[in-house]
Amino acid sequence: MRSSTHGLTASEVQRLENHHRDLLHLCLELEDMAAELEDGRVPSKTRRLAKTLEPLMSAAHRLEEDSFYPDLERHAGSCFGSLMIAQIKAEHRVDHRAARELSLTLAAIASRRSRLGLGTVANMVRGFQEYLRRHIAAEQMLLFRLLSIEDEAVGSV
Repeated sequence: MRSSTHGLTASEVQRLENHHRDLLHLCLELEDMAAELEDGRVPSKTRRLAKTLEPLMSAAHRLEEDSFYPDLERHAGSCFGSLMIAQIKAEHRVDHRAARELSLTLAAIASRRSRLGLGTVANMVRGFQEYLRRHIAAEQMLLFRLLSIEDEAVGSV
């Protein structure tokens, strides 16, 4: 259980790292999918990825917004830090909409109901996974910095 005066628990850090790992694995799968789509094939994993995309992102977002971001805000230390945190929070809303759109598009091509060309969908997939990787990299840098700050605080007590 978290305390309002203490940072992330070891369990929360582990869960956050697990979510990031799962999302990065998803990015690899999406990258492979984009290559197949570009070659004119609909991969067999398309329907599964369409179903898992939103739940994976939602689980990560919940943990970040409930535990990680409040801890970041306590340690922001500057207007710039607070603005960066606000930007990342805003990106979650965009992430969710993009994941929803991609999920629906993947479900449509898996069912052969999409009017979009496979090359167009491949570009959507690539753009989404590249953006998601950058977002995760930014959060991992913030997590590393936050843990460094908390380690310094513990060491000075």
